[in-house]
Amino acid sequence: MNGKRYLVGSIVIFVYIFIIEWLFHGLLMRGWYNEHLELLRPEAEAGAFFIWMILGLLLFAFGFCFIFIKGYENKGIGEGFRYGLYVGLAFAVSTSLIEYSVFPYPGTWVIGWIIGYLIIMILAGMIFSAIYRPRPA
Repeated sequence: MNGKRYLVGSIVIFVYIFIIEWLFHGLLMRGWYNEHLELLRPEAEAGAFFIWMILGLLLFAFGFCFIFIKGYENKGIGEGFRYGLYVGLAFAVSTSLIEYSVFPYPGTWVIGWIIGYLIIMILAGMIFSAIYRPRPA
């Protein structure tokens, strides 16, 4: 394991996930969320939970990158694409469907989450695979 590339890559993935989540939920999904504000925390209350979101994103970024390294095959961006797809299917799609069965979320949210998270995870895998690959001598 290359510790420096792992650390740098994990930080990059954290920043990427933070920004893309803000764009995805804050801009793209906002209209759908506004139709069902009763299902979300009030904005005044949500700020108190921001630190938990940051912690969750940090844990995700470092875990995402660590698991990638454990199966690393040095096969380039395609390996990152495949890894991101697997993570998206294993976690994002399954979690979205489970949450849909438990919480009264509209189907449009779930469809948006599934599509969005698959894209987000695929891009994250590709980004990290580009960062982690060995540099030519």
